[in-house]
Formats: sequence, C-alpha cells, structure tokens
Amino acid sequence: MRYTKPQLIKLIHIAKHKLRIDEETYRLILRNETGKNSCKEMTIVELMKVFDHFERSGFKRMVKRKYSPVSSVAKVKHDIALKIRALWIEMHKTGVVRDGSEDALNSFVRNVVNPILQQQNQPIVLNVQSLDYKLGTIVLERLKKWQKRTQNEVKL
Repeated sequence: MRYTKPQLIKLIHIAKHKLRIDEETYRLILRNETGKNSCKEMTIVELMKVFDHFERSGFKRMVKRKYSPVSSVAKVKHDIALKIRALWIEMHKTGVVRDGSEDALNSFVRNVVNPILQQQNQPIVLNVQSLDYKLGTIVLERLKKWQKRTQNEVKL
C-alpha cells in the first residue's frame, strides 16, 4: 500500500502508542533505523523503515470497516435484537434519543459491545443483528438504564 508522509507519521505515532514505547526508546529507534531524531525530518523511504520496524515489533494496523448491512439484508442471530430495536424506537419517539435511525442504533451497539470484545481479543460487532444473547442483554440493559435515568430527570 502507498502512504503519504503525513499518513506514515500518523501510523508511526499510533504504533508508538499501541506498543507503549516511551519517548526515549522511541527516539533511539528512530536514530537506529534512519540516523534522524524526528519523523518530520525523514523521507518517505526512511519513514517506511521505521514503520516496518514497528510492524516487526508486533504492531498491527487496524482497518476501519465501513460496511454495516441494513436490517432487511442482515440475518438476526437472536430475538433480543428485535427488543433492542423496539426500545430504541420507543426512546426516539419520547425524545430520549435524537437520531432513531438504524445507523445510530448500530453505532450505539458498537460503542457498548466492541470495547468488551476487544479486551477478550474477539472479532468486533458491526450491527445489532450480529449480537448473541449475552451481548444483546448487555446492550438492552444499558438502554433500559438510560431510559430510566431520563424518566427520573423529567420527574424532578
């Protein structure tokens, strides 16, 4: 893949963060690989050397997936997805949720479930349809708590 200089610098800094490399070690790696102290001073070839070093050290670049199947196409794994969707629509109608779209629901599901899955080194979830019972229960309970909180705020 071809990268621009700013893209490579960004990837190198992400790799530094993900590999938990301190500043002193980072500068040492830059000097050992290219003889330069800063990414800004390097050419694309030199930046590629540094990036390759980080990949050999264990850095794996994550690719953002932009595909999320629509409801009519995706197969629902468990009925809890239907309950989640119903509660989401109800919350939208009462004004708790600003955006009642499927994309907004899928975004909420990803924000709740994917951090849990990443800790367990499991594949990420793209949408509400791909939830199993266990993960669906977590999402449903979060929505219920959110709904309850907003109802309590209205009463006060």
